[in-house]
Amino acid sequence: MRRRPAVLVGVVVLAVAAAVTVAALQAGGDGHAGAPATTPTVPDVDLSAPFPDATTTGVPAGTTLTPSGSLDVKSAGTVLEGLDIDGCVDVHADNVTIRASRISCARPTTAVRLMDGYSGLRLEDVEIDGNGIVSAAVGFTDYTLVRVNIHGVVDGPRMGSRTVLVDSYVHGLVRTDDSHNDAVQVTGGSGVSILHNTLDAYDPATGDLFNAAIMVGTGKDSVADLLIEGNYLNGGNYTVTFRPNLDASNIVGRGNTFGPDQRYGPLAHADSPGITWTWLPDPSATASEQG
Repeated sequence: MRRRPAVLVGVVVLAVAAAVTVAALQAGGDGHAGAPATTPTVPDVDLSAPFPDATTTGVPAGTTLTPSGSLDVKSAGTVLEGLDIDGCVDVHADNVTIRASRISCARPTTAVRLMDGYSGLRLEDVEIDGNGIVSAAVGFTDYTLVRVNIHGVVDGPRMGSRTVLVDSYVHGLVRTDDSHNDAVQVTGGSGVSILHNTLDAYDPATGDLFNAAIMVGTGKDSVADLLIEGNYLNGGNYTVTFRPNLDASNIVGRGNTFGPDQRYGPLAHADSPGITWTWLPDPSATASEQG
């Protein structure tokens, strides 16, 4: 739980009472509030601010949390706030917000999933603990994560079309048999923003470098209009890896800082067609310190 000035947050679930249950959230229509948004709104980002850590992400200090089990949200426009969710979250609705809450999920899939055909999911000031079991923290399209603290997962967010990750902290990845751990994996699609995050694919206790802080491409889907800016990136075989056969268009990396931990180097295949990577303009810094 992050240490920020005390904020007392109540529980708001539209007209749902404080004791939130799956049955209560299943009430309502088909979850569609209207035509899905084509692109998410990218929050204002202060790229000069300190890089995110456990003190600036997750549930604000002083927040009162109400216990909850797993949630299956089916009402459009639902707002969930101040919950301690002992379980996982599935969303079958548009424009759902989860705010100032903790999610402790222990299933071997995604901790939070927005189902296909819905859009507008937003997580703010949320902690996601994958308990060493969850394969991906959040999936897969049409969502925004702001000041989210993610740990205990095999992979962090899997980002498809119209996804935003801002001011968040992904760390503490968990190695499993044959895992290929990435702090962030861009799976394909277009309209992806990764802005001012700390993405750490390194375990200092064991020396495990995992695979990548950011992995772009799955080998089958193209990636277009991807912006990677102002992040602290550490760990991995290569810290940022673009697949060599990636069908890329308008991928831009700029103003990123690389940590000292990687097996082979900071970048792989960033000179491929469709990718523009600009290093920080500091000629005195080593390659592993720039980005």
